[in-house]
Amino acid sequence: MRRAFSIFGIVSVSALVAWWFWPRPSLNLRVDLGGRGLIVDRWGNTTTLPETVFVKATGQVTRIRVVNNDTTFQTLGLFSAPATSVRNYRVERGTYAGFCSAHAASKTIVYVVK
Repeated sequence: MRRAFSIFGIVSVSALVAWWFWPRPSLNLRVDLGGRGLIVDRWGNTTTLPETVFVKATGQVTRIRVVNNDTTFQTLGLFSAPATSVRNYRVERGTYAGFCSAHAASKTIVYVVK
């Protein structure tokens, strides 16, 4: 019985360490039904997509994931995704701007990757 608990503990700690250090995108963008743009952090917390997004660069190339849960094609500046799809992008450091279908008023979004 004691050995089973030891094995369970080792497996649990290993799984936690693997989950913590598993490579994740630097930025997760999600578009909900109705075209509402959100930023999702690694814990699942969401914030409304601002017009200027600051992205912490990770190495030479930074990964960004776009999840489109809407029923229409969405464009979020450099990034786009067909309806009900997930797209992964890689960008270098810099400032990027473009058309954003999730911003009804200004229709633009700026990404600052540094």
